[in-house]
Formats: sequence, structure tokens, C-alpha cells
Amino acid sequence: MRAVTLLLLTSGASLSSAQDFQSWNEVDLTASYRRVAFLVPLLARFDPDLPNPQLAATGITADFSVYRHLVVTGGYLFAMVPQRSLDVHVPLVALTPTFHLRRFAIADRNRFEKLIGFGDSPVRYRNRLLFDVPLGTRERWHAFASNELIFNLSAGNWNQNRLQLGTGRQLTSHLSLDLYYLRRNLAGGVPIQNVLGTTLTISLRPRKLRISTPGCRTQS
Repeated sequence: MRAVTLLLLTSGASLSSAQDFQSWNEVDLTASYRRVAFLVPLLARFDPDLPNPQLAATGITADFSVYRHLVVTGGYLFAMVPQRSLDVHVPLVALTPTFHLRRFAIADRNRFEKLIGFGDSPVRYRNRLLFDVPLGTRERWHAFASNELIFNLSAGNWNQNRLQLGTGRQLTSHLSLDLYYLRRNLAGGVPIQNVLGTTLTISLRPRKLRISTPGCRTQS
């Protein structure tokens, strides 16, 4: 755990030195049992112009393969916003149909979550369309792009949009690393945010890269 914490802090310090870019860093611990895949994320966010960390979060989610091209997700995340003295509890459920078009894998995630402890504890709906394609003959590399729309169902309005582009590599049978750029557009006249992010996935069992790209799974 100390090594994971050190990796998060080191990554955040190096990437946040880029002017006008936030740094979002994540370490994912994954395991599976039969048709269920478990994920324990460790997230940290940094901003070079503000006191840090901006956000730290963890929790657990479980993906249930209902049919061949349909995944149901249930989970709970706990997020701390130190600069605002907030502790936020996030129960969530998601439904994700997946498709394949030649070499492209496509996932349309529909996620509902409640932010207990944040403002008036709103309920949000998040729709993320993800495209993922393997690169090279051995498919150790992959590239991905996604766009996510977030709606505040409690207020009945649009909340934010996240456009993401990235690439990743399977380092070993147990480790993979994703690097990405994310453009975050928030409602209410808030300036657009640029993000450089990393996601290190540690698999307790060896496996290939999956459609649910780690960099896109757990972002709060």
C-alpha cells in the first residue's frame, strides 16, 4: 500500500507541473471469480495552481456478465475533497452493452450514482461511449477514445462533458498502464479543464486488456 501511495504522489507531482493541466492518477486492483470481475480503485487528483490533493477516492465495484454483450455493474466509492472538508459516499449501478466492429470494441456505459454528502446529495446519470482498438500484431498496445455526458437528475439539468483520448500498454501479465488526455467542460460558466491522467492496473490474475479501459471506469 505504501508503494501504491508513493506512485500516486510521484505521478501527480510530475504531471501537475504542466501549466494549466490537472493531473488525475489511478491505481486499479482487479480480480475475478467465475463471471464476476472486481475492481478496487485508488484515485488522486492534483492541480498545479491550487492546494492539493483536490480529490482522493477508493471503493469497490463488481461487473456481472449477464449476457455475452451486456455487463451490469454495482459498487460503492468513497471520495474525500480535503480542500472543502467533504466526505462523499457514492453508491452506483451501471448497465453497459458492448459491441465489436472489425477491430474496434465499443461500449456504451449507462451509470446512475448518488453523491451522498456533496451539496444536496444529487443523483447523476452518466452516459459514456467508448471506442477501444488493439495496436500491433501482438496487441500489447491499444488506443481508446471516449465521450461522457453527465446529467444532474435531481436538478434536471446537464452537469458536464468529458472527452478523453489515450493509449496503453500491457507491461506484464499482471500489469498494464494507460496514459490519457481529458478535456472537461462543466456547466455554469466554469472554465474548461485540461487533464493529463495515468491508470496503472494490477491484475491479481493474468489477463488481456478488456473493453472496460481502466482509465474510463471509475472517474468521479
